[in-house]
Amino acid sequence: MQLFGGRKQDEALAKREEQVRKLETECRTLQTSLEDTRELVRHLDQDRELLLGALEHLRPGMDVQPQAQVLLDVCFKPLGLACFYVALADWDQDLLRFVLYHEGGRFRNHPSRRLSDRSGLSERVLAGRRPVYIRTLEEGRAAGSLLTAAEQATGLIPHSWYGVPLGRGSRPSGLVSFQSFQTDAFSEGRRRVMDALTGLLSICMDGPPTPQGR
Repeated sequence: MQLFGGRKQDEALAKREEQVRKLETECRTLQTSLEDTRELVRHLDQDRELLLGALEHLRPGMDVQPQAQVLLDVCFKPLGLACFYVALADWDQDLLRFVLYHEGGRFRNHPSRRLSDRSGLSERVLAGRRPVYIRTLEEGRAAGSLLTAAEQATGLIPHSWYGVPLGRGSRPSGLVSFQSFQTDAFSEGRRRVMDALTGLLSICMDGPPTPQGR
């Protein structure tokens, strides 16, 4: 009888230990889920602040360069960017002009180039009339990425590159480029925010709507 009773106690103890292990696993799963939810909320709050900041400071009718500066100030640090630029396309003059180029912690005078040469990622965005996302350094090289003088001198080359056209139609008015040293740095959600920021800049570049007569 004692042997039988001891065996039942062992089985009951083993069952309780198994239940405890299951509860611990469930708790860890819930904790991970809670942390993921907190991180998602944090990113959503950051995205909201980015868009609200752009809405607050961008003004229709401003010159393009000051508006590009506003967008840089709003998004550079929160998005963890390594490089940011705004370029305008003059299709009649066959010219791509960089109105603001921030790289390596300072502004650069980036040279203009011919659109018809189609020599870089910017031209790929304009020709395709849609955003282009490059996730790795190797992917960028294969796609025709051009190294700047600073990148050639320092060896510090962004791995992630996201370019968004300004405006719609067969001839976009330019593009905005967001770049990071991290590989695959921009999630789909973050790219949507970049799309929205570029859209706001495009609207402001077009200026205030013209009143319509009756």
